[in-house]
Amino acid sequence: MRIFLLTVFTFLSLITIVNAQNSSPYTRYGVGDLDYGYSAKMMSIGDLGVTQLDPDHIIITNPASWASFNKTRIEFGLGYKGISISNNSDKFFTSETDFKGFTFGFPVSTEYGIGVAFGLVPYSRVSYKAVKNFTSLDNSVPSYKVNYEGKGGISKLFVGSSVNLPLGFIGGVSLDYYFGNLEYFSDIEFDANSSNINTSYNNNRRSTGFGSSVGIISPDLTKAINVQPISDLRLGISINYISKLNTDTILTSTSFSLVDTIARTSTKMSIPIRINSGISFVLSEMYHFNFDYAYQPWGEFKLGDVKSDNLRNAQKFSAAFEYIPKRNIGMSTWEQIVWRGGLSYEETQYKFNGSGINQFSVFGGLSFPMGADNSIDLGLQYALRGTKDNNLLQENFVKLYIGVSFGELWFLRYEK
Repeated sequence: MRIFLLTVFTFLSLITIVNAQNSSPYTRYGVGDLDYGYSAKMMSIGDLGVTQLDPDHIIITNPASWASFNKTRIEFGLGYKGISISNNSDKFFTSETDFKGFTFGFPVSTEYGIGVAFGLVPYSRVSYKAVKNFTSLDNSVPSYKVNYEGKGGISKLFVGSSVNLPLGFIGGVSLDYYFGNLEYFSDIEFDANSSNINTSYNNNRRSTGFGSSVGIISPDLTKAINVQPISDLRLGISINYISKLNTDTILTSTSFSLVDTIARTSTKMSIPIRINSGISFVLSEMYHFNFDYAYQPWGEFKLGDVKSDNLRNAQKFSAAFEYIPKRNIGMSTWEQIVWRGGLSYEETQYKFNGSGINQFSVFGGLSFPMGADNSIDLGLQYALRGTKDNNLLQENFVKLYIGVSFGELWFLRYEK
């Protein structure tokens, strides 16, 4: 247990030191890139897993999935992203590494499907750097460049529970608290021989507010259709609602040593509802298949009463499989490895010059057992996003997640 707690502390201490810029200019709009999943397990099944009833991992898409807990589980991990960005004339590469979240779950009653989970996970991420040069043809007006930078994001702190419902259905609900800072910088730099004063502008938005997630998973439908060798056929749906976030905005300018607050306002940020649905089944007892869909009308996003012309309704389709071998006495560690893979297509929330920014991804991963109930999880994703048409940007990126999932028997009740 002491080694376990030391490992937890080491991972959590990395939060403040492993951080870099992602440099995707698309994240300038809305609340940035969305984090559908937080773990290596979730990434390697397409980030959704709406109908997953996995006793060995914590799935945050659908709180009904927590009914599968049979042991106390703790999960956390790190993520790496390397991204190559190009247009018709330039190309560059950048990368970042960051902490992906922490979750804790435990069973209260396996008979009634009551499981409890809480955690801290990312919801979105803003991270970019860009430079635009302005060349003057008038000698009275100097040339200059503007350095744009954005960083920050929104995080979600949640607690919730699941329960068995009549007719074999499983339900779940969570209370979510959202918070975060989004910072946007614009630095104006004039040519060295200019007498104009360089000026920096900082637009800081601090948002807080509550939301809720609710979900349901159907009973095993193969009992009704009796199709061999298919088993554990389930449907699921979950809804993620966020109330209007209280958002304090401060705009400041800095010139030499002078800092001036230009504007200070309080407003509301409206993040649209997200709907997730899915179907899953097991083939020949070892091959698990998941097909998931997510929809979120980002065209309805508002900061105050203002919508963005660069946002549209987003949707994501994913298909994934898992090979989970049957555990038998005498199996080697290598024979117990769980393998995962799949692909996804996403119409992201971004649009520019009349063109939507779409993303295609392939992914895979594995869980390497560390004893009966613990595992090291790896997830790998390659994605292509955007286009070079219409003077836009194309992004090729690789994500590598590594996580640890611990399972132990806690909170045991003994009969007197």
